[in-house]
Amino acid sequence: MAYDNRSRAAAARATRAAVLAAAHESFLTVGYSGTTIRGVAEAAGVSQETVYKRFSGKAGLLKDVYDVAMAGDDDPVPIAERPQFRAVRDATTPAEVARAYAAYARLLTGRAGPLMQVVSSARGVDPDLDAFMRTVDGERLIGATMAVTAWSERGWLRCEPDRARDLVWTLISPAVWGLLTDRGWSLDDYEGWLRDSLAAMVLL
Repeated sequence: MAYDNRSRAAAARATRAAVLAAAHESFLTVGYSGTTIRGVAEAAGVSQETVYKRFSGKAGLLKDVYDVAMAGDDDPVPIAERPQFRAVRDATTPAEVARAYAAYARLLTGRAGPLMQVVSSARGVDPDLDAFMRTVDGERLIGATMAVTAWSERGWLRCEPDRARDLVWTLISPAVWGLLTDRGWSLDDYEGWLRDSLAAMVLL
């Protein structure tokens, strides 16, 4: 009889989910510097060894927490292949894609923005955190490049692709959202501003 490891796999997923939830809560409440593997392990009901083995330390744990926050779940499906991206991919006019992209950015920002706002305040303190932030910046650049490349191929850009890419990369930066949030902007405000900014600076 073949060995059925479904129960073991389900237990592993449950443990991972518990650790990620505990870490997310810790990062939001006490920040990156205040979060400890010991505290996360205790909150999740697992050993410190389990956390280290699965996530390779606090920076690795933060990256996984961020990825799950961005995606909305822990399924191994790239963001670009998820249903929420279809409206952006299937837009047929510059105005439609500006609305769809702004709505999509608002969704991602709503999920991960608070986390990024907290941990970015510790930038420059921990080399591992700085490496994480560089990774996030790089992933955002890849996403902006993919979007601008598609818009360029359709003849929708009002500026050179490299400039358009840099503008989009900046407009969707968590740092920009954080500044607007500090001024009292809501996610609705942010979405409308991003839509209008894309239409004014990037898209025809």
